[in-house]
Amino acid sequence: MRLRQSAAIARMLLLFFWRRVLTSGVLRSVPVRIAILTSALVFGAVLTSAAYLFLRDLTDRRGVWDLLFDTTTVSVLLWVQIAFLAVKVLFINAEGMLALTYQLPVTNRERSLAFLMYEAAMVAVLTGAGVFALTVSALLLQGPAALAPLAFSVVLPAVIAYLLLSVIHQLLARLWTAVRLDRIGGILSILVIFGLIVAYASATTPMVATITGAYLDDEVAGTPATVIARTAGEQGHLLVLVLVLVLAAGLAALTVVLSPDRYVAQARYLRIAASRRWSWLAPYDLSLLRSSHTVLSGVLTVAVFGYLLLSRALSDGELSPLWSICLLTVGGLYQFSSTAVLRAVPGAEVPAWRIFWRLLRAQLVVILAFAVPLGLVTSVADLGWGAGAWQPLLAAAAGAVVTASIGVIFPAEKDNPLSVFIGLASFATAAGLIAIGLGILRLPLTVVVMIFVLATVLFAVYAIHFIHLAESGKRHEKGTLGHQLRRRRRGGDARDRSGGDLDADVLG
Repeated sequence: MRLRQSAAIARMLLLFFWRRVLTSGVLRSVPVRIAILTSALVFGAVLTSAAYLFLRDLTDRRGVWDLLFDTTTVSVLLWVQIAFLAVKVLFINAEGMLALTYQLPVTNRERSLAFLMYEAAMVAVLTGAGVFALTVSALLLQGPAALAPLAFSVVLPAVIAYLLLSVIHQLLARLWTAVRLDRIGGILSILVIFGLIVAYASATTPMVATITGAYLDDEVAGTPATVIARTAGEQGHLLVLVLVLVLAAGLAALTVVLSPDRYVAQARYLRIAASRRWSWLAPYDLSLLRSSHTVLSGVLTVAVFGYLLLSRALSDGELSPLWSICLLTVGGLYQFSSTAVLRAVPGAEVPAWRIFWRLLRAQLVVILAFAVPLGLVTSVADLGWGAGAWQPLLAAAAGAVVTASIGVIFPAEKDNPLSVFIGLASFATAAGLIAIGLGILRLPLTVVVMIFVLATVLFAVYAIHFIHLAESGKRHEKGTLGHQLRRRRRGGDARDRSGGDLDADVLG
């Protein structure tokens, strides 16, 4: 095992796909790149300024800062788990990335480890985005004195949590391989990780209550989440730092040892036999219904639905279980790229708006396929569901428009999840800036809803325009290629009559 080789491959993949992202989709335009970067900087500055102004009056209150860091630790651990799950969902069918390394002189284990490093970089970015405002504000207000609390309350717990999740994931992969379920092992592992997130999320409220009670009683909070910071305060920072680093090194080594000898490709589609029962479905519908992303999002939807339904029954929660159907739109992020083969069929050229409608219709079919039975279950369990059922349905439909548009504007070429990652981040930044602006203006709720609806429609219109540009470019490339081949054929025929080599010229 050569870790340097794996690190080099991971760096190569990051650079390669970063360049691919910048040369495909909307990011080919320099003004668009500048606009997205500017929006991200503005959004980060706004959040940091808000956190700074909120914490400015607490600079000299050490106990309040300890309370803040302890509660941040609880939320950071949850955020790491969510980021880990999100990255695993985006990377579930990313074996096309590793196909680029098949010609390199590296072993399968080194290739798999490079894939894990690539994932770790994405998790680090997501986690860092979640604590960016607090970190900058703490450094500005407390200076170097904030380094130790940030290290022992944010950085080190996040690293240990990620490494523990990695070990659990590798153990699960070994288990699925042992029981011959490795082809769907990625989906099964994601479901187990989701169960861990639900279990931890249910424990966050009691932990925050314990931390707050300890602050009011002027005691040290004794929760599992804050064990590193608490031990550092009792035993000394240097000793705890050494112990945590040793633990992290051990977990990292265990992850490497447990990593598979080769990357196990996941099944992309379900095997559904052709039948007249499916004749009313279009090819785009069947492509999405059979996709592994749809299977994964469907299982997660049912799991979240059951959790919300149970929570509502036990604690009289107000959130409708039907909101879980919004998860079904995840498949739309890869839908445009995965259906490229359907648009490459001769004679399949259609207007751009029809292509977008086919993408959207497929998602609506999936949403209705789950919404009807889940709605019936909800109606049986709670007779008051019907009044608010339209809200999650409209939200899911809007989510379908958004994910389909992101998949078009930021196409995931060669199973590149980095493109989808940047697309989601760009959309979240734009939506966040709009929400902050509307919050400052304090507009009526009806006006806010209309503005978001209009923004969604404009997003879809731009996606349709981008489909038109992409399909026109492909047809131009085909026409140019055909013209070149015909020109070469004519030249080749002339040379062939004089004994020339036709194939060598045409092929190369």
